[in-house]
Amino acid sequence: MATVGVGFAILVVFIQLGFYGAVFNTALAVSERFDAELMLISPSFVYLGETGTIPRSRLYQALAHPDVASATPIYFRYANWRDPGSGNSCRLFAIGFPLAEAEVALPLRLPALTDQLEALKAMDTLLLDRSTHEKCGPVDPEGRTEIRDVAARVVGHFDLGVGFLADGAMVVSDDSFAHFFRGHPLDRPHLGLLKLHPDGDPEAAAKALGEILPPDVRVVTRSELSAYQTLHWVDNTAVGDIFGMGAVAGFFVGVVVLFQILSADIRNQLPLYATLRAMGYSQLRLKRYILEQAWIYALLGYGPALLVGLATFPVIEGLTHLPIFLSPGLAAGVLIASLLMCSLSALLSARRLQRADPAELF
Repeated sequence: MATVGVGFAILVVFIQLGFYGAVFNTALAVSERFDAELMLISPSFVYLGETGTIPRSRLYQALAHPDVASATPIYFRYANWRDPGSGNSCRLFAIGFPLAEAEVALPLRLPALTDQLEALKAMDTLLLDRSTHEKCGPVDPEGRTEIRDVAARVVGHFDLGVGFLADGAMVVSDDSFAHFFRGHPLDRPHLGLLKLHPDGDPEAAAKALGEILPPDVRVVTRSELSAYQTLHWVDNTAVGDIFGMGAVAGFFVGVVVLFQILSADIRNQLPLYATLRAMGYSQLRLKRYILEQAWIYALLGYGPALLVGLATFPVIEGLTHLPIFLSPGLAAGVLIASLLMCSLSALLSARRLQRADPAELF
């Protein structure tokens, strides 16, 4: 009974922390794929779904710095997707960039794009993320669909996965982006990617560019952009709080369950503990026995919970298309949390040993 209760609590912690990790993975899903050391962002930038725009001329100014090898404008928007065949509607995250510059160097670390750039040259064509929800379609064998009521066609696929950001993602040329989004001015990108020469120092280049560029743009490093993303998704949205609190709740459920079991066991064995006290066993030594018993429960419960987690996580990922993975780091962290959970229960339960008075045996 104790093992089942502890194992269930550990499984809850596993799943909640898995979803919590998916929030982190969502935050970095796109930004970590940028093939650039520095980014130009708007002063109003919050996260990739709320970026503001910057003047494209600032990218040309940045190119004047000797450390900057290339500057690529990137366009982001949420796109309303409708599959004419099924009638299903979805919300996709659209990423656009100039194809001429991408043919020289891809702005995203997505190797699958390399051989498909030619197909994107046709107006209103797109590449669709394979992690996009199946309900989005398209069901048409030729890939016909609608983006913001504009006829479009899927001409290829890539692997990204955007998690909680949207139902899926798509990549388009900058010209198609402007068409889908009603003439969005291409001289107002949402982000600028600055790739440095191999010997360039990102920190020094960011400081120098920050001094020469006007205040309508900000220069950030990859780590700073990731920090913005993490701040939004983990700290400023309810998603991170929900799963974080879920993991804490699972932890304390395990504490309470094992506390009840250990307390009942100590109560039933009080005469035995009193006998051991009479034989010279110290209170500290008896507490150590209870602590070791709790650790055994932790290990016995952890094993099945880990196996169930290994089987469950791929199913959850397949059903939700969220970037949820049972990594070695997560497994090790839950093991430590399990030992702490059971140790806390043991220490709380051990207070009942004060009733184990040898004098009560006679």
